[in-house]
Amino acid sequence: AAAAAAAREGGMGEAKEGAGKCQVLAKTCAFDPHELRWVASGNPITVSLKHGMGGSCQLALGTRDVKLAEVRTISRLAPGFVALHIAELGHVGLQCDNEAAIGRLLDDLVKRKSDYERFEQYEQSSVQSYFQYYAKLGNQQNMLQDSVRTGAYQRAILENPDDFRGLTAMDIGAGSGILSFFAAQAGASFVYAVEASSMAEVIRQLADANSFPGTTIEVINRPLESIKDEVKGKVDVLVSEPIGTFLFNERMIETYLVARDRFLKPGGKMFPNVGNLCIAPFSDAMLQWEQVNKNAFWKNTNFYGLDLTAAASRCTKEHFRQPIVDYINPECIVGPTHTTRFDFSTITVEELHRIEIPFDFEIKQPCLVHGLAGWFDAVFEGTNTSVVLTTAPGGPGTHWYQIRFMVETPLAVNAGQHVEGTLVLEANNLQSYYVKLFMQIKGTGVCTEAPCIDLKDPEYRFYTSSNAYCPPGTAAVAGNSQQQSAKAQNGTAGYTLAPAQQQVYSQQSAQPHAQYSGQTNQQYGQVHSNACMSVGQAWAHSDTWAPQQQAMNGFQAQQVTSPQQLNEYSTNSDPQPMATDHSGRVSAR
Repeated sequence: AAAAAAAREGGMGEAKEGAGKCQVLAKTCAFDPHELRWVASGNPITVSLKHGMGGSCQLALGTRDVKLAEVRTISRLAPGFVALHIAELGHVGLQCDNEAAIGRLLDDLVKRKSDYERFEQYEQSSVQSYFQYYAKLGNQQNMLQDSVRTGAYQRAILENPDDFRGLTAMDIGAGSGILSFFAAQAGASFVYAVEASSMAEVIRQLADANSFPGTTIEVINRPLESIKDEVKGKVDVLVSEPIGTFLFNERMIETYLVARDRFLKPGGKMFPNVGNLCIAPFSDAMLQWEQVNKNAFWKNTNFYGLDLTAAASRCTKEHFRQPIVDYINPECIVGPTHTTRFDFSTITVEELHRIEIPFDFEIKQPCLVHGLAGWFDAVFEGTNTSVVLTTAPGGPGTHWYQIRFMVETPLAVNAGQHVEGTLVLEANNLQSYYVKLFMQIKGTGVCTEAPCIDLKDPEYRFYTSSNAYCPPGTAAVAGNSQQQSAKAQNGTAGYTLAPAQQQVYSQQSAQPHAQYSGQTNQQYGQVHSNACMSVGQAWAHSDTWAPQQQAMNGFQAQQVTSPQQLNEYSTNSDPQPMATDHSGRVSAR
């Protein structure tokens, strides 16, 4: 009623539209708690949404720009009256006679704020399962026991005492509270541990059970985006482990940036403050063979009297839509690393809604390029020292592993040729991204793509394949240690070969490599559905391989073309793949 009364007073409402925004002339009002009504509090002002660099958005109230992070609540109390709760300004009323214009402005503001504060737009089932996962001690234990991760965070915090001693810190997505406790050990006087799941109870228990003299740890059990008055003022330093697979999965980094906008003092520190996203081309014929043959069951022509082959192609596409998460043998990387730097102190939330990474790699050896490998570095640039947490191939393993985005049709490339293209990440409402990969041989029309890979639905191949590579010094899956040792001895680390295949591999790897000609990428593409399963692999006794493979998949043995026969341009079992270019020239290592 108070809002309606205010709206009936005075006629403010001139609207101007253009350049993709709506401006309205509105009268500002303040709420009088004694009279329980809104009263005019100043001269009319122009109200609009301003769009800045990186897709960022601010609410312009006259000469004052208000960040979306400072807008706590938005309420339309009457057709021409909007009430806002803004940090530092308190409750502000805007009265406008042009109901249509103020309505459009309000709708735009609500949408922009929803895009900015991610939990408003996500599917609730995704959010619920997300918090349930992190509420389990077993999952927290898995992260704590990642010594690369936990050790890097401990060094970054404790070796930068000037950024913590006597200061106020905030831990976003605190989990078990380990980073909050590191901040207390570094001398922080006050630590906010923000944890939305029920794991907040564990933080309180551990904080009470341990001694942190001179430090107060306050646990806030709610999503950071919904914090209102629990945090007093600004903090000096943010700590967080907001990192998912390929850095951005789970979209927790966006919450980290919201914390920066809302709670970090100007010039305050962020741990980490930089994320480096790394990609490189890879060649792994065994992995490609595994992916192509996952549809073997659906190739059954007599399953209880039914022919299942009509579903085989869909099965293949489903598997190629999954990114592969495992450790990558560094020898599979066939080009330089392309690194994209994300500065968490300056990047906007909106810039993370669509990430496009163009690339151009010079391939260092003739091979089939099966896709892109990815990993990341988290960088802590403190006042006293800098620490880098890397998940790169060749280093000690982490619970993030590495990731690979595969194309169903690989590119056959010669040494010195360039593979160029783009990797695009489109944010979705499942707290993750859809990934699109396009790549081509530079200067040719030879190209391939993966139109939609679901970052949230990976295959954890380290656990599902006996062929998975395990880096030195990293614990293997139970029962695989002897396999890894044997692979290292016969020079096939990362691959599992039958004894007869190992013999052929040993014999032929000692023979001179032949030269081939006349096979093009276009021809390869035509036979790809069969050929790629065998390119570059060692196979022997194909007459027994096919029925054994089918028997393992639980259906009747059928006549199957052997891998050697399928490979039209290879007559040996050389584990190094051949490559072609657009000129028709083929070479082999």
